[in-house]
Amino acid sequence: MNAHAVGRRAFALSAVCSAALHVSSLGHVANPVAATLMVAMAVGCLYCARDLWTRGTSRSWMLVALMNLAMIGVHLPMAAHHHGSSVTLPAVPAGSTAMTLATVLAVIEVVIAAAVLFHRTRRLAPT
Repeated sequence: MNAHAVGRRAFALSAVCSAALHVSSLGHVANPVAATLMVAMAVGCLYCARDLWTRGTSRSWMLVALMNLAMIGVHLPMAAHHHGSSVTLPAVPAGSTAMTLATVLAVIEVVIAAAVLFHRTRRLAPT
């Protein structure tokens, strides 16, 4: 197995961890709409994990980046709303450990996915 396959499979395991964090947070959610959204996000994480594990295409990496940006967009306003503070990265308030870990993991995943996409899509100018 080459280094690229090892890297994308390790990253796929990171996506599985994200799904596990969402599932572990379900016990703290009283609103059924929010619980449904959490389940949908966990399924999305597992979809990305499968895609990265099997293929690792640029489409997979783009999906990872977009899903994680969406998660950050959902988590940060929730943290600010529940804790009455302004939120700036990387100082995420510790409302729940799972939400904090999920947000930090999402930021890391966005950075890595962006780096992979940049590397794959950069081209030298023709001479």
